[in-house]
Amino acid sequence: MKKLNIINTTMLPLNMSNVDTDQIMPKQFLKRVERSGYGEYLFYDWKKDPKFPLNNDLYKDSKVLVAGDNFGTGSSREHAPWGLQDWGFDAIISTKFADIFRLNSINIGLLPIEASQENVDALFSKIKNNPNTKIEIHIKTKSVECEDINFLFDLDDFSQKRILEGIDKIDITLGYIDQIENYSNARKSWKPKLA
Repeated sequence: MKKLNIINTTMLPLNMSNVDTDQIMPKQFLKRVERSGYGEYLFYDWKKDPKFPLNNDLYKDSKVLVAGDNFGTGSSREHAPWGLQDWGFDAIISTKFADIFRLNSINIGLLPIEASQENVDALFSKIKNNPNTKIEIHIKTKSVECEDINFLFDLDDFSQKRILEGIDKIDITLGYIDQIENYSNARKSWKPKLA
């Protein structure tokens, strides 16, 4: 997991509500066992439309996706956040995320930011007026700045620490390796040993 502290980038607008994980990452691409390489399948069916925002070169370097209300609904597939991150996004801003999508995103270091409808609409307006508009997200202060738009976002301290330090669940477990080995070595011989 890469460390994130400040994200300074342009934004890609996806002004659609109730975007579900089936559209973000269609089922036919869920058979792969590795976590990388999903970016090319992101919004696979919708990208067939030449006017779809991911096809627009104006947004090709954007690290922040600004989405409509209720993003990431549907099935719990972690492949959806994998695809978004593999495409190049570091953060997604919406008014609401499905809980499991939000957790799956945080688990890989993809930052889901919930904002008011007013702020999301203002960001869409900024992008429409100037696709080169920059946004700056500060994970340490949990704040977003985009010209005259400024707001704070909620992120629990544990998730914030993980994103800032770039640590995933395996890294956290490895931090307890001494205690795990001590426990394993102290088990009675008639009990099965941990592998």
